[in-house]
Amino acid sequence: MLTMLVEVIMGVFIANFKASEHPIISIIVRGLLVAVIGFFIALFSSILEGWDFSIGFALIFSLIIGLAVSIFLFAVEAFFNYIDKK
Repeated sequence: MLTMLVEVIMGVFIANFKASEHPIISIIVRGLLVAVIGFFIALFSSILEGWDFSIGFALIFSLIIGLAVSIFLFAVEAFFNYIDKK
């Protein structure tokens, strides 16, 4: 699902974009999508709960988490592709 969303978003910027041909771009965009979604979830929950936090710290933290999740998803995908080739 995330790969299809990345293909739709990047298809606007790059003609004939296929995620399999540009894996690094897909990883970066996937990480940014996860980070932005996580940031807004944290922002809205903090507003509802009345917490006070640094927006800069939360944005940096969500970008790091998004990149980590994206790298993890890429590693899982590469692992299963390796198993399928055997």
